[in-house]
Amino acid sequence: MSMNDCFEKLELLKGVNLDDHSTSSSSLTGASLSSLVDLRLIEGAAQLDDSKFRAVHQISLRALEHNYYIVESAACNQRCDVICVLKADAYGHGAIDTATHLVDKVGANAFAVATLKEAIELRKALDSSSNNERLYRKFHGSEPLEQLSTRRDSFIRILVLGPPVGFPRCFNDYYHYQIECTISGPEVADALKQWVSNPFDIKRHLVERVSQATKQEFSTNLTGNPEREKQVDEGSTEISTVVTNSSALTDFSQTSVSKHLSSIGMKSATLNSTSGENLAKEFRQFLQTEQKVAAAAQEATGLSKTSTHSAKEEKETATTQKFQGIEAAARASVQRQAEEGQPAFVDKSLDKDDSESISSTSSFLMFTAGSSKQRLRWHAMVDSGMARDGFKTECFLDGEGIQRDTVEIIQELVNLQTYGAAPIEFFGMCTHMADANLTSTYTSSQIHRFKSLLKRVRNAGISVPTISTDNSSALLTPNLTHFDSFDLLEQNFGLNSHGFVRCGGALYGQRSSFTQLQTVSTLIATVRHVAVVKRGHSVGYDRAYIAPHDIRIATLAIGFGDGYPRELGNGKGHVYIRDSLYKVVGNVCMDMLMVELGRASEFSEVRVGDTATLWGGSGVPLATVASTLGTTQSALTCAIDKSRVLREYVV
Repeated sequence: MSMNDCFEKLELLKGVNLDDHSTSSSSLTGASLSSLVDLRLIEGAAQLDDSKFRAVHQISLRALEHNYYIVESAACNQRCDVICVLKADAYGHGAIDTATHLVDKVGANAFAVATLKEAIELRKALDSSSNNERLYRKFHGSEPLEQLSTRRDSFIRILVLGPPVGFPRCFNDYYHYQIECTISGPEVADALKQWVSNPFDIKRHLVERVSQATKQEFSTNLTGNPEREKQVDEGSTEISTVVTNSSALTDFSQTSVSKHLSSIGMKSATLNSTSGENLAKEFRQFLQTEQKVAAAAQEATGLSKTSTHSAKEEKETATTQKFQGIEAAARASVQRQAEEGQPAFVDKSLDKDDSESISSTSSFLMFTAGSSKQRLRWHAMVDSGMARDGFKTECFLDGEGIQRDTVEIIQELVNLQTYGAAPIEFFGMCTHMADANLTSTYTSSQIHRFKSLLKRVRNAGISVPTISTDNSSALLTPNLTHFDSFDLLEQNFGLNSHGFVRCGGALYGQRSSFTQLQTVSTLIATVRHVAVVKRGHSVGYDRAYIAPHDIRIATLAIGFGDGYPRELGNGKGHVYIRDSLYKVVGNVCMDMLMVELGRASEFSEVRVGDTATLWGGSGVPLATVASTLGTTQSALTCAIDKSRVLREYVV
C-alpha cells in the first residue's frame, strides 16, 4: 500500500469517532468502511508487539534448572532428596509447566502442593501423554519427538501439604489419584479411621470413578474417530443387540482392560489388585462388552445401512445402555457383598479362571493385605513451633477436653494398616521451620522438639519411612547445623528413614539472602501512550500527583488488576524502559499505570509500543520491589493474574 493510499484513508476518516457507536452505518459507504478496517490493521502493525500482548510474565527455565541443582546439591550434603513445592500455581510460575520441565530436564520425581485440587490437576497432567507432547513441543520446538524423556514412566509422588478438607469423603480422591496426604491433627486422624471403617463406600467410589473415566474415554474416542463412527453407524442394529442382551455379558477381555488402564493414565502403582469375587466377575462381564461391540462393528462394515435416520439414535442408545450397565453392576456387586457379610479387605479363594482374569487387571480395587496393594499414603504433620497445624510433640487436650498422645494416634492408624489390612500406609513425619535465618536460634529448638517426638514414635516400634523438615531457608542458610542426618534418619530396626527437603522459594530464586540463586520471574508491559502534562495538571485518580513543571509521561498497559501492586504508585515503584529507570507517578490504576519520562523540553527515546520491565531481567530486582512494600517475593508473583497477563516460558 502506497503512502498516497494511506493519506487518502486518513482523509476519509477525518471526523469519524471510532469509539462513537452512534455513528450511522449509512454514513459510511462500503468502500469507506473497508478503508476504516484497513487503517486499523495498519495502525496495529505499527505498534510493534501490540497485537501479541499487553503484559507478559516471563519464566526463565534456565534459571529454574540452575536453582534446582543448587537445592539438590545442598540436599545431598545432608543425605536428602528434593520435594519441589508447586503450591499456588508454582508461586505464580505455572505448576503444570514447571513440573513437566523439572521432570524432563532434571529428573525431579516428587512434588508438593497445598490443596487436593492442585494435586489432582497435576496428577492428570503428568499422566497425560498428549499433554507431555504438547509441553515438549512448547519447550523444545522442532526437536525430534523421540527425545521426549521417559522419566514420566516411573511413578511421581505428589504430596498435599495443606490439611484435608471435606473429610472423610476427600480421602476417596486421595486414594483414587494416589495423592499423599498430611494428617494434621487428631480430628483428621479420626476421620481417616472412619473412612477406613467403610470399605464398601471406598470400593463404590473407586468403581464409579473408573466407570465414568471409561465412559468419557469411549465417547471421546467415538466422536474423534470418523472410521469408528462409521462402523458403529453401519452396525448399530447388531451392536445394540449385543449390548442389550444380558446373556452376552459372560467373560472378561484382558486386552480391553489393559488398554483402558493405560489410556486413562493408570499405572501399575495406581490399580494393582482386585478384591471381591462378585465385583471381579461383573467387571469381567461388562468389559467384555467392549470387545463384542468392536467385533460386531467390524463385521458390520460390509453391510449396507438399513436406516440412516435411526443409526445415530441406536448408537447413542447402545453407548448409554452400556455404561448404565457398568454403574448398575458395580452398585449391585457392592450391595450383594454387604448382604453376604463378606469381611472387609479379605480376598476370597479364586478358581483358576478367576485368578487369571484378576491378575490381568493388575491394580483394580486393592483391598487385600500385602505389599502389592494400593494404599493411601499419609504423613504425620508435627507442630514443632509454627503453631499453624500439626500434632503436638507432647500430650495434649483435644477439642472435647480428652487427653491425647500423638504416638498413640499414630500407633492406632499403623495397627489398622498392619493388622486390619486397611488400605492406608504410614509414610513419614514432617514439620515446618518458622524462622530459619543466620541470626535465629529458633530452628534448633524446633528440630529438638521434632526429634523428641520422633524418638518416642520409634521407641513404640513404629518405623518412619520418610522424614521431611527443611524448607528453602533452613536448607541453604550456611551456619544452621540443626539437621543431623544420623539422629534424624538412622533407625535401630528395619530400613533407615529417607530424608527429604521441601523447597519452593529457592527454586524460583526468591530467597535474596542466597546470591547463588537466579531470579526466574520477569514482568514486562507495553507502552500504550506518550503525552505531555502541563505544569499544575494532575496525573491519575484522586489527583495524587501534580506536575511541578511540564513533564512527559508514558502509560503502561498493566495495573493492579493484573497483579502490579497499587501501593507502588507515586514514586515508590520504578520501571526500566530502553535501559533507563523511570518512576511511577500518580496512583496505579486497575488496568494501567503512568511513569514520568522527564521534562517535556528534554528529548525522550520512549515510544508507543516500547517494552517496559517492571521487575526481573535487566530491570529492578524482584527482591527490591518486595522490600519496598515490606512483603515477600512470592506474594508478588502469586498475585499476577494469569488470565490477563500472558505467561511465557523462556528456554
